[in-house]
Amino acid sequence: MRVAPVLAVVLAPRTAPRRRYSPPAATARRAASYDDDDDGETYEAAWRRRRVATLKAAPELSVDEVQDLFEPDYLQKRLYERSPESAFGAVFRLEGVVADVEVLPAFVDAWTAVAAEFDYAPPSARDVDYVLRAGVRTEVAVDSVFRWTRDWGAARAAADRYGELVAELGDELEPAPRAGVEPWLRDLRSGNVPCCAVSRLPRKLLDACLGRLNLTDYFDGRVVCAEDDRDRAQQAFLHAAVELGRQPSRVVVFSDSVDDLIAAHEAEMRAVGVVGAHPAYELRVADLVVRDLDELRLANVRKLFADVDFDPLPELEVLLETEAPPVDTLYEDLDDDYDDDGPDFFS
Repeated sequence: MRVAPVLAVVLAPRTAPRRRYSPPAATARRAASYDDDDDGETYEAAWRRRRVATLKAAPELSVDEVQDLFEPDYLQKRLYERSPESAFGAVFRLEGVVADVEVLPAFVDAWTAVAAEFDYAPPSARDVDYVLRAGVRTEVAVDSVFRWTRDWGAARAAADRYGELVAELGDELEPAPRAGVEPWLRDLRSGNVPCCAVSRLPRKLLDACLGRLNLTDYFDGRVVCAEDDRDRAQQAFLHAAVELGRQPSRVVVFSDSVDDLIAAHEAEMRAVGVVGAHPAYELRVADLVVRDLDELRLANVRKLFADVDFDPLPELEVLLETEAPPVDTLYEDLDDDYDDDGPDFFS
């Protein structure tokens, strides 16, 4: 009777070995696409790349959304402590800050040619200047500013023709660099501060202008142009923050336009006004006003963001420690009623 349990254990059937889990083919391919060994890109990096592409294609950008996406992690914060300037980004308005380029006459000629082809009344220089300054989309300009037609298809055809004519204006634009632009860009590059150029010009003309100024390498392809369809300066600056990979609160905008300086503050960015189209007293809305960019140093950038801390400490309330009363005092009143012979209940 004592052997039976032993025999039961010995003669028990062996369990089948556990099979190794193999995911479905689709899941395996998806995981392999995010594996470090295949293309050197982690899942987080791939997710961030797709998120950035989505933001660039979005019709409207939110300040909080861009702010949360580029929140630096622990490692980035430590790197920024070693190189404080690299935590920030710089956005330059091409017209009036990077270069003195007169685009209004060329754009007026292009719109006048479109009006002649489509049998419309030629627009005034004031309307064209408003379209350029406000960043109005070409279809909206045909419909709402020039009031040529209410047919969206006809407006689109006129806008496409305008884009073709503007693309041919590369030889007519003669940009001249402003004083101190290249030395300032060189200082920013030495401090690992990424830069982005914002313009109302099409991408082809913008690249041509930067090429003639020998400033293409300083921006490294980070530009916001007419093809991005940012009809407001605030949206253009947020798009530039996405190009830079920086939070809007750590981006500074350089512009000679009062509207741009206000739009920079609407995007929670810092603003530096450059005297040119407006006198200095009209640029008081900016955080800093300079006559030329050669007046700036990297210390000015750090001073602009002196109130920004990457690792803020929570405010701790000082709790006043209250000492507990001694045990003897709890019965202080009772002790008074006691004497050596015992409690005096009948006194």
